[in-house]
Amino acid sequence: MQVDRETISLPNGNQAEWDLMVYPDFYEAAVIKDGKVLMTREWRQGPHKTEEENLAELKRELKEELGVEGGDFEKVIRFAQGERLTGFCTVYFVTNFRLSETSRDANEIQELIELSIKNLYQELTAHHTVMPETLLIAKILEEELG
Repeated sequence: MQVDRETISLPNGNQAEWDLMVYPDFYEAAVIKDGKVLMTREWRQGPHKTEEENLAELKRELKEELGVEGGDFEKVIRFAQGERLTGFCTVYFVTNFRLSETSRDANEIQELIELSIKNLYQELTAHHTVMPETLLIAKILEEELG
């Protein structure tokens, strides 16, 4: 992890020291098929070992973890990760894809689950541990496709 210390100008004209945690941009996808979203339940985070462009990395990860090949990628939203953090998250909806075999390593334990888009947010908050951006994606899915 990298932390930068910067001097910033505040709206009132004062200067302040500001610690900033440096994170890379990342991409996420909602993989949609027949009114359901395909997700994985994971017990270990994969290694961070890539120099790929983020969208190419996302497509590779979807192939490895879900078996998703090809498809249409619709950019839905891009947002900052939070206060005192660098990096942005870009979210795509993925449709019209093919499913094939996954290619996980032996210690990458995942379970493929299909959840209905209808009431997805409620399902995730009641029965799953998820990242905050997953809840945002669930709300967008419900509004646009539910």
